Amino acid sequence: MIITITNTKGGVGKTTTAVNLANGFADRDRRVLLVDMDPQAHATRCFLKEEPERDVGDFIMDRPSLAARSVSSTEQPNLDIVPATANLTETSELLSTRIRREERLSRALEVLRFDYRHIILDCPPALGILAYNAIIAADLLLVPVQPGVGAVTGLDTLIKAARELRDQDNVPYRILITMFDMRTSRTNAIFEEILDEHRRRLLKTIIFKSESLNQANLAGKPVLEFMQNSRGAYDYDELCDEILRLRIRSRG
Repeated sequence: MIITITNTKGGVGKTTTAVNLANGFADRDRRVLLVDMDPQAHATRCFLKEEPERDVGDFIMDRPSLAARSVSSTEQPNLDIVPATANLTETSELLSTRIRREERLSRALEVLRFDYRHIILDCPPALGILAYNAIIAADLLLVPVQPGVGAVTGLDTLIKAARELRDQDNVPYRILITMFDMRTSRTNAIFEEILDEHRRRLLKTIIFKSESLNQANLAGKPVLEFMQNSRGAYDYDELCDEILRLRIRSRG
């Protein structure tokens, strides 16, 4: 399954979710490929200590037959990564001149998808050519949202763009509530009303705001590895199990 983690709003836990899903699936003895599509490269730094020789830009721009050359192994068993670097900004500019530019990631992944049980794509917080590639490649769009002002701003735009890009009305997406704070009860109630039209797409798992997640992010590690018995680790462990129970048809 190819899972694209995306939202046009930043700071909602996209990379945290990508990193912990990848780590959680790998811990379940499933081969995982994490593809870092964000020029900030936070997901890459969680798993690689040194600057990679090849990155996701090479993965996208090279011929599909060369895709495996851009894959790096990690210290985590069962987990490989296609890393990002700052050069990814230049890749997005180069892509604009290429034929079938929104499909280049899909073509590269097609060569590798049967080598992995799960492929996780961590997107930048913007609807651009990199996100378009990831949306088209996805079997499932996973959209993290955080309760608060402007929490669902851009959600309808994202889903509309996905429908146009994929030429598909029924886009397979799920919404993940992140950074949930029990103390802000009024905000949470308003938030639930706003999300009502997407209720059938809401995951049951909620990622609560926790100190363990803050510390793991500062340390640049998955919370499932950094603090195994914490609230954050429990939440992401539940998320892994829930996603594994989903029945999503593969596009491949």
